[in-house]
This record gives sequence, C-alpha cells and structure tokens, in this order.
Amino acid sequence: MKRRIAAMVATVVALSIVASGCADQGESPARPVDDPDGSAWAQPPHVETAVRDGADVVVRGRAGPDARVVLRGPDGAAVAVAADKAGRFELRVPTGPGDIRLTPEVQIGEDAAPSPETLLLVRGGAGPLLLIAAGQPTRRLDGRGVLDAVDSDGAAVILSGRTAADPPTVTINGARVAARVDAAGVWRATAQGGGASTIDIDGVRFAFPGLGSQSDFIPVRAGEGWRLTWPTGSGGRQTTWLPDRSS
Repeated sequence: MKRRIAAMVATVVALSIVASGCADQGESPARPVDDPDGSAWAQPPHVETAVRDGADVVVRGRAGPDARVVLRGPDGAAVAVAADKAGRFELRVPTGPGDIRLTPEVQIGEDAAPSPETLLLVRGGAGPLLLIAAGQPTRRLDGRGVLDAVDSDGAAVILSGRTAADPPTVTINGARVAARVDAAGVWRATAQGGGASTIDIDGVRFAFPGLGSQSDFIPVRAGEGWRLTWPTGSGGRQTTWLPDRSS
C-alpha cells in the first residue's frame, strides 16, 4: 500500500493541494448508533480551539446538539461534557508537566463516534497544542505563525500555516513550491521528499530536521522546534515538525 501523504501528492497533481483540508475533519461521515431505521446519527466532535488557562487547557468545539462529548486518553482516563442545543461544547483538561494525548469522541450509550483527529498537548500545554490525523496536515491551535507545521512520511512533505491574504512565497532548498489558501485561510504547499531541508516562507528561513526515530507520540526537541512521529497503519509512519513560535 502506498503511503498516505505520497498518495495525496498524486491527487494534488491532478486536482489541488489537499482541497478538503483539516478544517473539514469534523465533518467526517457520521455513523449510526443503535439505530435500526437509520433516523439517528452520531457525528464526531470537531475541536476548534485549545487555550492554556492556569493549570488547565480549555478545549472548545462543536458536535451534535446535546451530544455527550468525551476527550479520552490512551489509558482510558477521560473528561466529558454535554454540548448545548447548538452543539457547542467546552471542556477543561487538567494538566501537568507531561504530554497529554486525547481522542475526541461523541458517546451515546455504550457506543461512540471517535474523531479521526488526535489532540496533543505538548508538555501539558506549555508547548504546542495541536490536532493530528493520518495523511493530513497538522492543525496547530497555539496561536499563529509564519509556518505552523511540516508533515512528512519520508516520500512527501506538506507545509501549512495560516494567512489573512494571498498565499506566501514558499521555497524548499531554493526551489519554489506552489502554495494555495483554502476558505478557512489555511495555506498548504506539498512537495516530494521529506529529508532535512531549508524552508523559506516569505523570507523567513526554517531548518527542517527531517524525520526522527523517536518513540510513537513522544514529542522531542529537534532543531528550533518539536518533532513528533506516530504510526498511520499498514506499516506507515508520519512525522510532524512544529517550529518554535518565536521563529
């Protein structure tokens, strides 16, 4: 099976760069829950913001009206809240000095509709706050920067960030890479490769350190930023590099 990001590049050549993007992750097809006649559906929650507030991180987003929204850790620990009648929800996640990994889900009875995204709070929210999904650009929640993230599977890279106007001028090792902006103001640039490289965004230079060999879901310092690697199924792996916000 081809790697997810490499397969995406082939699609980009024929169409456009990741046209649907991460902004639509929360709109994944809903799944029926205890519904023999097909009249009731559970939609996975969509996390929109995460903000550090004292010892907690406040997570806000949307789900179905009155849905029970859960953020669940790999050890089964969870925090939950009921969305309001408009589907809005707010959860406070207690933090400590360690990294926190959470899967957003909507729970109905004993069944659940999990999000395809995983929420990560690096160093308990003292570091980057982000949402990752296999084969998709990382969605960063800790403010706005010239470059939010570089995602790679070793065969291809996706650079992403946010802009209020035209797409930025992007080069990788001096070669121009086309960038496009979606309706949500997120720009993306996709290219072949994935090794260590010099990235220039509107004249601001970043030294991408390439892929790492660290343990799954364990953020480590790499160059002037954080690097995270995780499995994507069928033997694939994805690496995300998050440049420091001071860059």
